[in-house]
Amino acid sequence: MRVTLFELGFQTGTDKLCFLSAGLLGFIGNMHFRVLLCSCLLLAGCATNRNDPAAPRDLLPDPTFSKWLSIKGLGQPDDDGDIKGVFRTANPVGAPVWSLAQWASRHSLADPAVTQQKQFDAFRFQIANPSKRVAVDCRRGEIDLGLFASACYDRPRQAGERWPHLLVQTALTDTRYPSTSCHLADMRRLDVALSCRLESFVDKNPGANPKLHAAQFQLFLVVQNLTRGDDGYGDMMWFGIPVFDNRYPVKAESYSRDGGKPDASGKFIYSLPGKICLVDGKGFFKNEKLLAGKDARWADIRVNAAPWIEYAFKLAQRNGFLLTTEFRDLYVSGLNLGWEMPGTYDAVMQVRAFSLIATPRVPSPVQPQPAVAREGARPPLSSSTVEP
Repeated sequence: MRVTLFELGFQTGTDKLCFLSAGLLGFIGNMHFRVLLCSCLLLAGCATNRNDPAAPRDLLPDPTFSKWLSIKGLGQPDDDGDIKGVFRTANPVGAPVWSLAQWASRHSLADPAVTQQKQFDAFRFQIANPSKRVAVDCRRGEIDLGLFASACYDRPRQAGERWPHLLVQTALTDTRYPSTSCHLADMRRLDVALSCRLESFVDKNPGANPKLHAAQFQLFLVVQNLTRGDDGYGDMMWFGIPVFDNRYPVKAESYSRDGGKPDASGKFIYSLPGKICLVDGKGFFKNEKLLAGKDARWADIRVNAAPWIEYAFKLAQRNGFLLTTEFRDLYVSGLNLGWEMPGTYDAVMQVRAFSLIATPRVPSPVQPQPAVAREGARPPLSSSTVEP
C-alpha cells in the first residue's frame, strides 16, 4: 500500500498543512514497521538463495559485455597473438574479462589506422574495419559478430592453409585455483542457452569445395583437467555446440583431432548433433533456403551439456585422448563463440540471451553408520551419472 502526500495531510491546490490525527500517526507507524519487516525478510531470502550451495549459477563472468573487451593480435605469422588493444564499451569495472580473437585475418581491430570505434548511446558500442565488425548492447546483453572473409583472401583457400576467425572468448575460472562451480563432477546440469539471427550472409566463394570451404558459427567449451599434481593436469578437449554451418541445414555429430592448419591444438574436438540443440528444429534454413537479412529469424539454441560432455570424454578416451585423466578431474575452464571461415564468405551473426547455467549436484544425506562396522562391509558407491 502506498500513502500519498494528500493522505499525509497536504491538501493539493491549497497552502494549508493539516495536522495529522493520532489514529493516522499510528497507522503510518504500523505501515512503516511492516515495510521494514518485509524488506528484511526479502533481503534475508536473497542472501539465503545466494549462499545456497544447490542454487543454479551463471558461469559467464560478464553477460552484458559491459567491462570492455581486450583485443588480441592476428597471431602467427603476423604477431604473437597477445593483447594489442581494447574495445571500449560501458564504464568498466575492473579489468576486461572478454577478449576478441581475430586469428589469421587481416586488418587488426587494434590498428587505429584502419579501425573505428563508435558509441551510439550509453549502452551501444561498435568497433569495425574492412574485415570485421563487432557491436554490443550492454543494456540487453547482445553482441553482433561480423567477419568479412573476402577482405582476408586473395583467392579461395587451399588445403592446409589457415583461415580467418572472429571469436569472443573468456575464462570461466582461474585454472590455478579452479572454482567448484565449474567442476563437472559436481554438476547436475549445465544449461547452455543463446538465440542467434543471421543478419547478413554473402557467398563470395563460387565453386566451393565443401571439404575445404565453409562459414561456421559455433560455441566451444574448454573442458580441462585442473587437478594439480595429476599426470594429466592441463590436458583438455574442445566441446562444441553448433549454431550455423552454411553447408548443412542441421549439422551432424562429429569428432576428430583438432587439425587442418599449422597452429591447430591437436586436441580432441567433439561437436554435438545440431538437432539436439535447435529448439523445435528451427535453424537458419527453410525449405533448403538460407534465411538471412530481411528473411532472417531468431534461432534458439538450448541444451543441457553436462551428460554430453561426459559422453564426449569417454569417446575421447576410446580414441586415445586424455588417457591419464578421470572425469572427476575435469572442469569447464573457458569458452569461445563466433566465426571460423575456411571459405570466402561475408556474414554477420547477432547473439542475445546468452547464458551458461550450472546447477550443482545436491549431496545425498549422510546415512547413519553403526558404531562398529561389520567385517568386509563396504560403503555404498556414489554415482557420477548426470541428469540429461
